Amino acid sequence: MADVRERLERRNEERLAAIEKRKADKESKEQPSENVEYITSTFSKEKREIDEQLCKSATLIEAGNKMKAVEFFDMLSEKCQKLQKFVADSAMFLPSRDIQVLQETVKTLQQDINEKREEYLPKKKFAFKARKKEAPNKDGPVIQETKNKEFPLPATEKKLLDSGLGFLGVADQTLTMDQSQVKNQDITLRNLQNCTVIIYGAPSALLMNKLMGCTILCGPVSGAVFIEDCVKCDFVFPCHQLRVHCTTDSKFYLHVTSRAIVEDCSNVGFAPFNWEYENLQNDFKLAGLDPLENNWSLVNDFNWLKADVPSPNWFIISEGERIHKWSM
Repeated sequence: MADVRERLERRNEERLAAIEKRKADKESKEQPSENVEYITSTFSKEKREIDEQLCKSATLIEAGNKMKAVEFFDMLSEKCQKLQKFVADSAMFLPSRDIQVLQETVKTLQQDINEKREEYLPKKKFAFKARKKEAPNKDGPVIQETKNKEFPLPATEKKLLDSGLGFLGVADQTLTMDQSQVKNQDITLRNLQNCTVIIYGAPSALLMNKLMGCTILCGPVSGAVFIEDCVKCDFVFPCHQLRVHCTTDSKFYLHVTSRAIVEDCSNVGFAPFNWEYENLQNDFKLAGLDPLENNWSLVNDFNWLKADVPSPNWFIISEGERIHKWSM
């Protein structure tokens, strides 16, 4: 009798186990994101697309078009970051060995992108030659005189220096440009120390390089803002794109319609744009920016690929630590 009871109990357990297995199989099919085959096939597909684009990089990038090259490699890096996030989100459904393999694959892929980026966008030294000091004219302030000196400046941003509009080599001053001077112009700020720069209007691009202890207030920028090698600065502006290199201990009060990109940066903080001046809303229209679309808190750190862990290189400025009124 006991044997019969044991057999019945064993059959019941087997029946329940079979039911649970069918249920698990059904749920796995209903939720493809939790299916190992789906995860691996999706990963392979996305990686293959990035590899193919890397192989075609020579034909996709027009000769001499450095801006297009920057956008191309930024796009590939963002795809790689999304792939890293996909791996992190899928980790609970994969064996630890598979997770490690996928993570190493993403790491290698990002290294391949960086190598191609260096091939097409080498970081060359740029000699900033002295210019004859000129008085401001109707077109606005001109680049001011400085001694010859070697500074690292990416070739992509070098073309902004040719505009001759902006400030160079100034310390302990308040510098101002008005709306008529900067409209649809490329502006350069370089080698400034302890300066406050106030730019009213809607420039087309803004390059800032080697600033220390400065406050920069600028109206809506219709294109890109490039910042490199700045320390202990406050930046306040709206723009379409923002890219920040080698900058530390600085804060951004930002309105941006894409996603800000930081690289080789540390201790940089972000808060929403909060500067007001006359005709600001009109300048938003001139720049083609939507005042209601602000991605100030969405930051891509190209030095941090751990999607499930926040980057230690940037932070959100707390309400209590934000500057709410800008002195001019």
